[in-house]
Amino acid sequence: MPMTSVQVRLSEEQLRLIDRVVQAGKYPNRSEAIRDYLRKAQLWEVLERLLEMGEIEDQSESEIQADLERVRAEVYQKLIAPKRRQAMPQP
Repeated sequence: MPMTSVQVRLSEEQLRLIDRVVQAGKYPNRSEAIRDYLRKAQLWEVLERLLEMGEIEDQSESEIQADLERVRAEVYQKLIAPKRRQAMPQP
């Protein structure tokens, strides 16, 4: 996918968080960390929309949380994890 460069203003706290995860080796660079956080934000927006649609209103709170965690894990494994593996530098 072609990338476009943009300037983003972050708080010092946000920048420290990004630098911390990059230094820990979770991401190869700041850009990939930010892209992954945006992918995760998109996922949460989808999950919030599911809740708003009222399709799960007959479930208990614990059942809803379990379902959301299952969906989150499945989407992460199918959509996010492969992109993160591709972005990581190869030894």
